Amino acid sequence: MDFEDFDTRMKGRAEAEDCPIPQDFEKRLEMRLEELPAQARSKKRLGRRIIAIMAAVLILTGSALAISPTLREQLSRALGLFEPYTTPIESASAVDQGIKVQILSAMADDYTVHIYLEIQDLTGERPMKHILDLLTDSFVPNVDNEIQIRWGGTKLLGYNEKTHTALVDVYTAGEDYRSLRDWNLRIGGISFYSENKVETIYGTWELPFTLTALETRTISLDAGDHSDFHTLKISPIGLVLEGGPDSFPQATEAELIFADGHTESVEQGSGAGVMGQTISSWYFSEPISPDEIVRVELPCWTITLNSEDQGSVTRK
Repeated sequence: MDFEDFDTRMKGRAEAEDCPIPQDFEKRLEMRLEELPAQARSKKRLGRRIIAIMAAVLILTGSALAISPTLREQLSRALGLFEPYTTPIESASAVDQGIKVQILSAMADDYTVHIYLEIQDLTGERPMKHILDLLTDSFVPNVDNEIQIRWGGTKLLGYNEKTHTALVDVYTAGEDYRSLRDWNLRIGGISFYSENKVETIYGTWELPFTLTALETRTISLDAGDHSDFHTLKISPIGLVLEGGPDSFPQATEAELIFADGHTESVEQGSGAGVMGQTISSWYFSEPISPDEIVRVELPCWTITLNSEDQGSVTRK
């Protein structure tokens, strides 16, 4: 394929469509690629091919996704450097109780998934801009068992007053998501704040989609110094520390030490004990390259990840 010709034709289509390429699109994309860590930066060599393909996606899916330029910009701004790690989702939508829910994109690692939704009130009477929560209880793969959600939340990212459409991030953590390729997000209700009270619209919104979890670095730990920590998982978007019945959740800040010597702090994590094990998780403010981390420092523990002593846990 002649990508220069393809780029020219797509820009011509953009001028005739209601969904033009945003101003300075190429410049912003090049800047975004320059800021990525090494793992994602390798994609930069595609150069104008990426720009041409992304321009085509904007043009050809603009009407199908039904995102206004304002919401599109808000989604891109909210994702920041994580945007290249998301997967665009097409044709995943459901309508019930006068509310349309559509998946725009998603991002997952072994333990956590973020699903970016457009929620539109087709009646124009309900304040979706005050949306509080989506009642999601499970992901249902195309097998007999369900993948239960252990915890999650809903975050409003933007709102279009004209179309009564909210842009929402639904994030959940649960069982091991590595086995999932075919997903089905099940929503049983939508809660929002209206006239000084919380209202919930109950219904059924089931949205099947395909998503592959990001590659994760998994390190077996030696449970040293009676820590009972046995596994550490690091993806570009976060890390998870798993322990046995004698371990304690680590809802603390963490320090990541990289091979080049620089250190990055990770905000306070969350931890819980579930069925005889503990799971502690942290989420990064910017994506990282998992293979470049050589040590994780917690307030009471040091976890060594370099090749000489990988997987050792020592008490401070």
